[in-house]
Order: sequence, then structure tokens, then C-alpha cells
Amino acid sequence: MPDSQSGGSRPSESMLASASYDRTPRIGVVLSSFHGATEHDGTPIRGLAGPRPVDAELTAAQFDAMLGKALELGSRGRRGGLPVSPDEWVVLKITSGPAATDPRMVDGMLRRLLEDGRGKRFTIADAAPPGEAYTEMLRRLRERHPGVRLEYADLSADACLEVPAQRRTFAARNPQGVYAIPRTIRECDKLITLSPLQTSAVTGVALSVSSYWSMAPVSVYGPRREKLAALGDPVDVLNDLYLHHPADYAILGGALHHDAAGVVRHNIVIAGGNALAVDAVGAAVMGFQPEHLPLFDKLEARGFGVAGTDSIWTRGNEIEDARRPFRKPPPWDKS
Repeated sequence: MPDSQSGGSRPSESMLASASYDRTPRIGVVLSSFHGATEHDGTPIRGLAGPRPVDAELTAAQFDAMLGKALELGSRGRRGGLPVSPDEWVVLKITSGPAATDPRMVDGMLRRLLEDGRGKRFTIADAAPPGEAYTEMLRRLRERHPGVRLEYADLSADACLEVPAQRRTFAARNPQGVYAIPRTIRECDKLITLSPLQTSAVTGVALSVSSYWSMAPVSVYGPRREKLAALGDPVDVLNDLYLHHPADYAILGGALHHDAAGVVRHNIVIAGGNALAVDAVGAAVMGFQPEHLPLFDKLEARGFGVAGTDSIWTRGNEIEDARRPFRKPPPWDKS
């Protein structure tokens, strides 16, 4: 695996395959009100110790319990079975803006990985400078784990590599398939995305895979990434960007989300090792038909997973119980 000093090495085809497709994705879906459930074979699933309404304010402990349960149900093995080895560099890709990643999800993920001795370097990454919450989080964790490298990367200012994807790309006006990718994303060993639920006028929903748009460096593509948009249909461009380092694990949720009307309060965490499956469940919770979203359709056609929720093993809350229909933006409000 490349380390922090390596330059320009490309992920292997085996890495792309392992990160991209789980034949039967296992996705944990947990509301703050989760009282328990039953597996298909009759095995009981214990609920949260202190369930709370889905629109309630949660303490840090209550939120962490919800996150832990989703990781347990959406993964395999001890402490959620997160796919990280002791010697790896892990990037946690967050989202900022009107709909932002809940810092408590990032804190909970880092704490679990550090306590388990999984990973030797951790980078919180976003296309923006660190906010106060992340600066304080990293300071506190550095004090507790002085032997581990903990840092923040502003992807908008990160050094980048202009490299071709290893597979055929889609964007009509980028026939060579060459994209500028931040070194942090290109060279890390494992990439975990953490995103809120939000709608998009361009792709219907903007979840784990859509967060790749903000990875594109502004130094190459412009302050609004207008040069990236000029390369072709955004769905095709996102597919191309995703090829460079498919997410190794994806988490959606938090307390505050965003739809076409504004802020949506809905305490939920959706977690799993297949980002397309996680996004499909998230879209269904939001009231969309995921198999009808072009972005998901093309990701499925490329072998990155399945978009139909009938082919996804959801554990915890049922999608129907977790659904909180979001106000759809035009033209998606006609679907």
C-alpha cells in the first residue's frame, strides 16, 4: 500500500473490486427510536438502551449508541468489522455546507478505530478549512493517542495528481479519462465517507457517491468546479471520479439533513461496506425510488453494487419504518 511519501501510485484492480461490490450488501439502518427487531431466521436484535423519538435532541451518548448499533448491524465481526488494518492510512471524507456531516459521527468512528488499534494515520478531509469542532476533536484525540498521526486535509488546497482511471470512463468531453485527484484521496489506504441526507436538483439525492464532486481540486477545475461540469453529464463525471478510489465504507445520517424546503430533523444512521447500497437505502428512506435514479443505475451497471433495495440485506429498522419523505426539488418532484 502507498504511504504518505509515495507519489502517484494507482489503486490496483483488486482494490477497486474489493471496495466496490459485495454480492449481498449488509446495511444497518438505525433510528434513535430503535426498540429492537428480529432477523429473518428469528434471531432477536437488541434495541437501543434508551430509545428516543426521531426528532428529539440527542445527548452525545445517545447519538453514539445509535451509531454503534448501525455499525454493528451493517458490518461483520468485532466492533463492526470495519475494513481497516493496523498499519493503514484512513481518510474520513466529510461534507460541509448547508447540509453537513454530523461531527459526532466522525468522532465516534475515529474513537472506535483508535481503540481497536486499526490504522496508523487518520485524516479528516473536506473541500474546506477545518471548523472549530474538528480542530478541537483532533486536539483531544492527539492527547489521548500521541503515537498516532491525526490530521485534517483541505482538499480544495491539497496537492493533486492528474491521472487516468484504470477503467473506461463516461464523461463525453473527457475522452482520455484523466482527472485531477487530491493526493490524500488517491494515496490513502482506506476511504470512509460520512454524509448527511440531502436532495439535489442535479442527481435527485446527494449522498456518499455525490460527495466525490467536492474532491475535485478548485485549482484545476475552478472555484465552482465549472471546468469539471464542462466535461460532461454530472452523473457520468461522478462515475468517473468514483473509479479513482471507491469508498471502502459509507455512513449516512446524523440529526439534521436538507431537502428542497430546508432543514429536516431525522435521527438516523445508515452504514455499510457498499456505498451504492448505502445510498440506495438512504434514497429510499428519503422517499425516492433508488433504481430510477440515473447515478445509481450507472453505478450498478459498472459493477459497484445494487440499487434495488430488494437485493440489499437491511438490518435494524425496516426502510418503511425509517422513511421520512423529503421535499424533492424540480425536476425530481414529478417522479
